[in-house]
Amino acid sequence: MARENVATQQITRAGLDPDLTPATADGDVVDAGQVALWVANGGGSAITVTVVATATQDGLAVANLVRSVPAGEQRLIGPLPARTFAVPQGEPDAGRVHVNYSAVVDVDRAVISL
Repeated sequence: MARENVATQQITRAGLDPDLTPATADGDVVDAGQVALWVANGGGSAITVTVVATATQDGLAVANLVRSVPAGEQRLIGPLPARTFAVPQGEPDAGRVHVNYSAVVDVDRAVISL
């Protein structure tokens, strides 16, 4: 399998009832910028969501953004600025962000534009 492209859903003044879809075992590719990742963990154990950082500062790699989502709970993770998380130009998925999950059973997600 390959990473799955996740479409960004736009918040409007009318509101948004996000369409949550199953997380992908090989990870996701999401837009960078003023977006957040909504993760709902319906499983029996906590999971870890890792947003892969690609930036360096003074020659040192910026740490990945790693967040836990407890069993039965939801988290909104973001924003995901391109300067920190976007895959570099010239590589597959350039300009977008890679997200990994420690488990995907009963885990749903959506990308929300802020």
